Amino acid sequence: MDTRWLELCRDGDAVAVEKLVCTYQKELYRLAFSILNDPDEAEDCTQEAFLAVLRALDSFRGNASFKTWLYSITVNVCRNRYERRKNRQRLQNVLQGIFHTQPATHPEESIIQNEADERIWQSICQLDEKHRLPVLLRYYHDLPVAEIAQILGVPPGTVHSRLNTARERLRDVLKEGQV
Repeated sequence: MDTRWLELCRDGDAVAVEKLVCTYQKELYRLAFSILNDPDEAEDCTQEAFLAVLRALDSFRGNASFKTWLYSITVNVCRNRYERRKNRQRLQNVLQGIFHTQPATHPEESIIQNEADERIWQSICQLDEKHRLPVLLRYYHDLPVAEIAQILGVPPGTVHSRLNTARERLRDVLKEGQV
């Protein structure tokens, strides 16, 4: 996205905003879905991320690529959504315990886009956020370590360390599940 288009977006030009959305919508949705594993929430986060981007365009200085900046905002929106979902789930679990009800099943839940089998995906989902996000950004979104470091606001060495730790944990979990 060149600087002229960004200036037009800052000025509220509808065509420029439409180009921005059309250019990045699939990538941001894919990122949100890989973090949240819920198509409806991923769609909501994608829209919320675009709104946040448009509100923050004046703060984009070009220190990182526009895509990296966009991914950072999307990851933060997803983190907030994920935390709210965890809080809702805890409340739901408490209420189910009180009323002895069964959890509702959601038919829209599905495995992630045939990129990994269910067992690996579930193992990744069990990682804590600081290890899960680098794995998703590196292996599902093919981002280089330097960009992941910028997105997460940590040094590249930390990204390498977290990826290594995540791979070790995944290897152990997957070994345990072998017959």
